[in-house]
Amino acid sequence: MSEIRILPLGSGSTGNCFYLEIGKYRILVDLGIGYRRVRDTLLKYGRDLESVDAIFLTHGHYDHVKAALPVTNHVSCKVYADSSVMYSIRNIRSERSVIEIGKRFEALEGLYVTAFAVPHDFVRTCGYVFEWMDKKLVYVTDCGQMNENILSMIQGADVLIVESNHDVDMLKNGPYPYPLQKRILSKFGHMSNDQCADTIEAAYRNGTKNFLLAHVSLNNNTFETALQTSLEKMEGKDVRIYVCHDQGDGMIEF
Repeated sequence: MSEIRILPLGSGSTGNCFYLEIGKYRILVDLGIGYRRVRDTLLKYGRDLESVDAIFLTHGHYDHVKAALPVTNHVSCKVYADSSVMYSIRNIRSERSVIEIGKRFEALEGLYVTAFAVPHDFVRTCGYVFEWMDKKLVYVTDCGQMNENILSMIQGADVLIVESNHDVDMLKNGPYPYPLQKRILSKFGHMSNDQCADTIEAAYRNGTKNFLLAHVSLNNNTFETALQTSLEKMEGKDVRIYVCHDQGDGMIEF
């Protein structure tokens, strides 16, 4: 029986939301897509929104929190986030629980969570480490650049969900104005396909073999390019690499 299941509900600038099953727990990370899409996609795979045990938010940008109110109207679980996000979700009915970056805590019985700082142009942005018994899943998107602290958090993960946002040449020659290009390429923007592939290679050296490429740009990338960049970097290695589409994918089991 698989102890980790992942259902990408939405990934990219149109909205981000992941459904995770770790052991006996059901979790949502980010709420950046519509309530109906969350509800209907979960039902399609035999799950229901009301059974979600916890929700975790990475930061307060609209494509990560825009559905916080309607989604949380249908759950009774806590919503965990850094204090910088709380104003963005001030109207939700669910109990809000402030996390401390860098501090490991027991969110649910036996499920330990650590939020870690991620360089991005929100007040504070975080990634998450989820640990259940001997299983470890790490989620890191909206990351301008990789650093040693994040790599240390990834070490030993069974599964890594990581950003592969843009192809640099496509971005520089694409429709975005220069200031927006500069923002995306900055250390507080988003990781490129090449940066993602380098991260995967580093994580593989520390024991990770399962990867999901997330937050792929629809304007400055393609799903095929993102996937191929990482596959080429890891050619001949014993890895599983998936790419998450903007409208979500089927359930992935590990």
